[in-house]
Amino acid sequence: MPRRKRARSRYQTGSSRSKSRPPADSAPSSVTISSGRNAAEAAVFRFEGIDVAILALILGFALLLIASTGFANGQELWPIPDAVEYAAVAVNLDRGLGPVLHFAGNSYPPRYTVGYPMMLAAAYPILGHRPERLYAVTVLTALVAIAGLYLLTLWMFDRPSATLAALLLATSPHFLGLSTMVMSDVPALAVVIIAVLTFLYALEKESLLASALCGLLVGLGVTIRVSNGAILIGMIAAALIVRPRRFQLAQALTFAVGFLALPCLQAWLNLHYLGSIFSNGYAFWLPAFYNSAVFKTFKLSYLVAPADPIYRHGNFVAYALAMLGIDGIFGQLHLGTESRTLVHARYSLFPFPVVVFAALGVFQAMRNKRNASTMRALYLGLSFLAVLLIIYLPYFHVEPRFMLPALFIVYAAAGWGLVCANRSLDWRWTGVAVIALDVVLAGAIIVETFSRLTTPAPAQSELVAEVHAIRPQLNNAVLVSDISLQWLELIAGGEQTEFVGLDSELYGRAVNEKHLSWLYQKKSRGWSGNVPPTLLLPGGGLDADEAKTLADDDKRGRPVYLLVAIPTNSQWLGVLKREFSEIDRYFSYEAIGRHPEVALYRLKPH
Repeated sequence: MPRRKRARSRYQTGSSRSKSRPPADSAPSSVTISSGRNAAEAAVFRFEGIDVAILALILGFALLLIASTGFANGQELWPIPDAVEYAAVAVNLDRGLGPVLHFAGNSYPPRYTVGYPMMLAAAYPILGHRPERLYAVTVLTALVAIAGLYLLTLWMFDRPSATLAALLLATSPHFLGLSTMVMSDVPALAVVIIAVLTFLYALEKESLLASALCGLLVGLGVTIRVSNGAILIGMIAAALIVRPRRFQLAQALTFAVGFLALPCLQAWLNLHYLGSIFSNGYAFWLPAFYNSAVFKTFKLSYLVAPADPIYRHGNFVAYALAMLGIDGIFGQLHLGTESRTLVHARYSLFPFPVVVFAALGVFQAMRNKRNASTMRALYLGLSFLAVLLIIYLPYFHVEPRFMLPALFIVYAAAGWGLVCANRSLDWRWTGVAVIALDVVLAGAIIVETFSRLTTPAPAQSELVAEVHAIRPQLNNAVLVSDISLQWLELIAGGEQTEFVGLDSELYGRAVNEKHLSWLYQKKSRGWSGNVPPTLLLPGGGLDADEAKTLADDDKRGRPVYLLVAIPTNSQWLGVLKREFSEIDRYFSYEAIGRHPEVALYRLKPH
């Protein structure tokens, strides 16, 4: 009796895999998964001219939606101080000052790691050395993320799935809003997707170059946001569950060399500027919270009880609502960064049907075991997302954007799930349910897209334009302001202008000076570093010494101006009135210009 051949898994790779070649008349594939794969299966992964056309249309559509969102947030470097810090580090890298914040003549370490600022600094000269244009880097990475997701989904599944996945990402409200801002979320997503592509290629082709590039990209991702290091767990899980044909020590070493380059740079910067490779900028600026003990930053109680009154729900419910696409229904959209990016949105990341189709896509892929790369990408993405949730669920600050770098697997699986569910519809209850989900999904995306295209959004920032308009008057002058001094250094700096804070209190202002407030809190606890001067003391009284210094400047012919942001609420207005009455004790003020966003006064000593 002839021996029966042993059945093998379709995605199992190893030394015993068949060495048979595809038929001679089969067309070669420009993107192949492995040399031993069946030609018909490999043809699924071919990148052809039609893919170029589809990508061009999707990217054009995404760019239209991004432009409809408006670039005012990006130009204003909002949110303050987050985007301001990213921009400041990039500008100071370009100026040769190093990865620091620099305002009022003093340098301080930033809160954030150096990865994203290095990307901004590389583009800064191309953007004409204009900080308000740095948002263009984020826009570019958004397009890279969409294109990368298309390629990854095409590799994993097929062209219809890739098209749907890219469209789902391109119409995500949070993704679109963050794409116009100088924030690291969208660049982190782009870097992660490209890293996954190189990871799959390195394993299938046993490429040392791809391994080194993958390590470099993962290292960049870690220096963009430390929690992106969770992708390493996903990569290890993918490589162990779906093993390559043979383990190559050389590949692992080249990956490690590529990976360590940028984290080692970050460790050296921490040692140089903060005194320890394990230190971080958050501990410098907020030592009472970050330096004392980790349980203040991470608590299991945050799962059920929000750390801040602005949050309506504990972390578990907040992330559950976002990941199910129903956060808008429960009033969980207008928090933190989301207060501007999701003004007209009805969900933050995706609508509810995307979750259902993603689950179906994962189920179908696991059941059919399409190929090694598909399974590796699934295990990698799902593990990465799970670890990110484990990290952020007990974290004191909750925002769905923290999940964005790992959501590529949700969009890719949803694209495949949509294709599988609609491939053979019938009028049984399952078919009716799929049709209902299709209608809800299409309706949600159409409504969101239509509202974004038809709702007017400021294309340019009035605040930046007004500050630029008064900038010529600030030449060789002293400017006292309640606007962030670091922001003013970036937007109105140069021309030998000296900046002085109005006060160190926050009062809930839209452009509040958090850095000054944090520095004065450190000083009150015994910190001996340099603190920029303010005209008003922390208690609200006039600083007589600083007032005399400003009066001396005026006598020497150096004009002294006061720039204030126009109040947007009654509390802010009341505080500003009290501040003006205190200034009246020493100075008279002459209105130079009043604009919708700011007002400029000339201060003269009595």
